[in-house]
Amino acid sequence: MGAPHYRVLLVSSSGGVLLDLLALRPWWSRHGACWVTVRAPDTTALLAGERVYWEREQSAGRPAGVLAAVARAVRILRRERPDLIISAGSGVAVGVFIAARLMRVPTLWLETFNIVGAPGTASRLCGRLAAAILVQRPSLAASRPRAVLLGELY
Repeated sequence: MGAPHYRVLLVSSSGGVLLDLLALRPWWSRHGACWVTVRAPDTTALLAGERVYWEREQSAGRPAGVLAAVARAVRILRRERPDLIISAGSGVAVGVFIAARLMRVPTLWLETFNIVGAPGTASRLCGRLAAAILVQRPSLAASRPRAVLLGELY
């Protein structure tokens, strides 16, 4: 029997968080993957040919914006029916993770390598909602609940 095939939703903004998720391509490319991301020069170029839902960057500190993002995320999750959602950060993930919790879709939070101290607002919120937090630094494994040490991705 072959390996299981999952529907994976990857959530990112531009920059390093996008690179972290792209580093996981050997895994997610074997599955049905699509993206929720912020339109930027790097996301547009690096995700050419991928299925992408373009979303506005959100501030986790703006409740009205988060509520609208949750509503949009619910529509995406109903359409895509992902088995798993993975995000490496940014405010765009907050609405998706809340929608995922409401719809009982498991989530993983990938802590970016550049985090060495206290996590940001999106990381704290999504980390609480995630089934596990994937960390790249051994020093973060002890300080994050449900942490799984992956090691450096690139």
